Amino acid sequence: MPDEEFINIYFRPFMKIMSTCDPITKCGYESSPTWRQMNGTFGAYSVPNYKGRIPFVTMDGILYTYSKVSTKEVDNDKMIIIDINAQKKPNQFGRDIFFFYRDEAADSIIPYGIGKTREEINQSCSKTGNGLFCAVLIKENGWNFPNSYPW
Repeated sequence: MPDEEFINIYFRPFMKIMSTCDPITKCGYESSPTWRQMNGTFGAYSVPNYKGRIPFVTMDGILYTYSKVSTKEVDNDKMIIIDINAQKKPNQFGRDIFFFYRDEAADSIIPYGIGKTREEINQSCSKTGNGLFCAVLIKENGWNFPNSYPW
């Protein structure tokens, strides 16, 4: 199924989509890589359309990206990444970009990293970490940034 058709079936009925981002520059981003880890480096998922991900921006200015395809390395089709202010800076994991995971067994979306140890979560969501598990810290603090949050 083509990407636009997939979006039209599974997302448009539930979200007000302003535009799809193919190529990513269509949604105001500079050329890739676009997103930085918390430690300032580029790494996995630094490109919103990484491994065939399909980015789109909703009317409220949030970019969502997901994939229809899984890989041997990761259940890519279950990961949802959001950039809460789309192309606006800082474009950094844990600051304006957060990772979530589709839990089919529970029929829900959960912060990526739930089930990791406190040490793993704290390391990931630190100024020297990658920022993949920051949504867990925010969720555990009632969806507010805890006082200990690195920013």
